[in-house]
Amino acid sequence: MTGGEKMQDSGTQSETPQLPLESVPEEPDEDSGLELNSLQREVSTPNVRIPSQSARATLVRTPATREKTTSPLVFNEEEEEEEKTDDEKNILITEIQPTEYQEVQFEVDVEHGEDSLSDESVELKDLVVEPIEAEPKEEDYDTDLDIEEETFVHDTTGRSHYTKVCNQLGLVPINYFMRHIQDTELAMRYHGLGPSAARAIALVLKDTITLEKLDLRGNWIEGEGGEAVARMLEENDYVTDVCLADNKLGLMGAQSLCRMLNTNAGLRKLDISDNGFGTVEAAVIAQSLETNKYLKVLNLSHNRFDEQAGEILGPAIGANDILDVLDLSWNCLRQKGAVAVAKGVKENVRLKKCSLAWNGFGPEGGAAIADALMTNNSLQDIDISGNRLSADVAIKVAKAIMNNDNIRTLKMGNNLLTTAGAIALAKAINESESSEMEELDLTDVPVEFEFLRIIEDIKAKRPNFKVVHGPILRVGNTTEDLGKPAIDPNPRRKKDPIMVLDQHIVVNDFRLLDILKRYDPDNSMTLEPQQFLAACEELAIPYDRAKVEEAVKRLVDQKPGNDQGRIYFGNFFDQEKLQEHIKKYQEKTDNET
Repeated sequence: MTGGEKMQDSGTQSETPQLPLESVPEEPDEDSGLELNSLQREVSTPNVRIPSQSARATLVRTPATREKTTSPLVFNEEEEEEEKTDDEKNILITEIQPTEYQEVQFEVDVEHGEDSLSDESVELKDLVVEPIEAEPKEEDYDTDLDIEEETFVHDTTGRSHYTKVCNQLGLVPINYFMRHIQDTELAMRYHGLGPSAARAIALVLKDTITLEKLDLRGNWIEGEGGEAVARMLEENDYVTDVCLADNKLGLMGAQSLCRMLNTNAGLRKLDISDNGFGTVEAAVIAQSLETNKYLKVLNLSHNRFDEQAGEILGPAIGANDILDVLDLSWNCLRQKGAVAVAKGVKENVRLKKCSLAWNGFGPEGGAAIADALMTNNSLQDIDISGNRLSADVAIKVAKAIMNNDNIRTLKMGNNLLTTAGAIALAKAINESESSEMEELDLTDVPVEFEFLRIIEDIKAKRPNFKVVHGPILRVGNTTEDLGKPAIDPNPRRKKDPIMVLDQHIVVNDFRLLDILKRYDPDNSMTLEPQQFLAACEELAIPYDRAKVEEAVKRLVDQKPGNDQGRIYFGNFFDQEKLQEHIKKYQEKTDNET
């Protein structure tokens, strides 16, 4: 093949598709024995594509007047140099565009042998190795996004956990709870939570260590919510006070809470009042009371415990030696149920405060309570108001007070005790020298003068003694009081001889008026301050001299004109004004006392 044919062949090959680098065969080993010519034929492949940096931008230069040459190869060096000079003069920079590959077309002359191959190799090496390349910099990247590494931050407050739980349960997170989630006391009364919201709150609070008091009163969380709160308390021993009143817990809630009391060692106060508990729930609660080891305060008021429930709860109360406070008010513990509960209070050796108000005990239950007070020396506060107790029960309780010195508060209001029962209780307190009674509450129980006199004697011995009673009668309201003379409980106040008012000095003793007239020979009804004080001294009556002197000085300074410096006592003879001033003074002193 001649050189011309080679040129034509190479010209035709330049228009054919380019071969990838992977299609170039590997070089043979030196020991293969192949001839150099055959090796050159295998290696020489026209139109090889040499890859360069893909992200590098290049300038495309376009000749201004000269047309492009069709042949990619130039074999005459002189013509090549002339073309370069002409091109450099007539080149326009038209655009900047990235190039992915740089094509280098070369041809190896096999007939010229090894020397021509080495020359072409040198030229090929120069073209491949020397392209200008620069390391990529940060400003070369065409993105304006700041990619930051995400860091995981653990939320110790529990807010994110609560939000996640609400999303899982399909609930709207409560902002109030999220704001107070780390408080020591969390009060959410009447928020309308319902069972689902209570469950979400319980799932979050089981891991908290800051909460001490939880109040969910009036949210109607029902048995499901009560069970969720109970499970939370089984794992959280930091909560010491829980109120679940008015939540319709039912049997399911009662069972869950009682099961919790057997494992929780931190809870001290539990309020489950007004949940509609009846006889069935009473059996569950009674079993828990017998095994209770940590609970100190239990509120079971405003439920539906009847006579049968009282018979169940009574023995459990007697067996418990941990409770300090028990509230069973506003139930229906009557007759046998009342007697059983009273017996339990009698046998309990730890209870300090007990409320059995508004249960309708009646005379039978009242007598059992009086018997319990006779022997129970640990009880300090007893409330048996509104239990249809009679005067006979009051007399029995009075005898118990004489033997029990530890009772400090006795509440027996809203009962039919009569004035005789009130007097019996007051006498027992007054005659017991070692009694520690601090408060006697007889709300709406009528009393008479004798009761008030005994109370005055008690207050003389114990200034801090408090008493609450009903209306004051002029005579007792029992059959034994018939025919007794009536005594006015509010006798008229003894008048002071001289009363100092804001703008007047009232003289209640008319003997002083006679003396004042002697100091006024011209009948001007005015005196000097010294003359007025001398008349008071001449009368020889007890009065507050410093207070009168201050009032005299004030009145003298207020007199205008010629009367300044003198006291006008003409108003003393105006009885209507005098009585008006006396009435105002008495009202003022009554309000102060």
